[in-house]
Amino acid sequence: KDAPYHSLPVCPTDLHPAWCKLMEQDYSIILEEFLQLCRGNGDDNGESVSFPHHWPVVGGGAHRQGAGSHDGSVVNSRGDWRELVLFGSGAISREAPRTRDWIRKHAPDVVELAEQGGGEVIFSVLAPHTRISPHCASTNLRWTAHLGLLTPQDAKIRIADSLHQWHEGKVLVFDDSFEHEVSTGNEMRAVLLLRFFHPNLQSTRERSLAIQKALEWKQVEDSRRYHPPLV
Repeated sequence: KDAPYHSLPVCPTDLHPAWCKLMEQDYSIILEEFLQLCRGNGDDNGESVSFPHHWPVVGGGAHRQGAGSHDGSVVNSRGDWRELVLFGSGAISREAPRTRDWIRKHAPDVVELAEQGGGEVIFSVLAPHTRISPHCASTNLRWTAHLGLLTPQDAKIRIADSLHQWHEGKVLVFDDSFEHEVSTGNEMRAVLLLRFFHPNLQSTRERSLAIQKALEWKQVEDSRRYHPPLV
């Protein structure tokens, strides 16, 4: 992998971007819209939340013009991984308007990265008994944040050598160029996933070069995946 900047597998909370703390404070706005999109019977009490089978399958590719098409290959045959894209390839602009407005206002760098093709913001949902096998990103030019929405205790993520859990209304920040894997138990797990620039990338020029490099690495990855070397 390409890891030009120093980082830790999991970012300590005191080093989180400032918008992470604000997001935790305004978490109820995001949770309410997520439940509205996920709710099975249309009630307003939030008590009937069913797995969103009507959402696109992660790795399906069609809704994202092929972006992320390899992601489905890391899901076990018994599992199910669905997504609703708010920013980035395949975004549905009419969904979750308050959440989208909040992100534009408080985390414009997240939107910048997504709109330049280097990241995305998605509601990510895993069905019960889903396992995402070990994998890692090709570069650490961007980091990942998860805001916990539905966080059963038996849902876990291993990042490098440490096992972690999500917590409702709390943000977990990690460098996904470190190997990581995910598993769920008897309940579905849901997060709001956001990508953002590595904190060492501050200037517009640095970020533009980083995006260009990330896209180049993606092309290399795709080429290796679909055109493996002859042996």
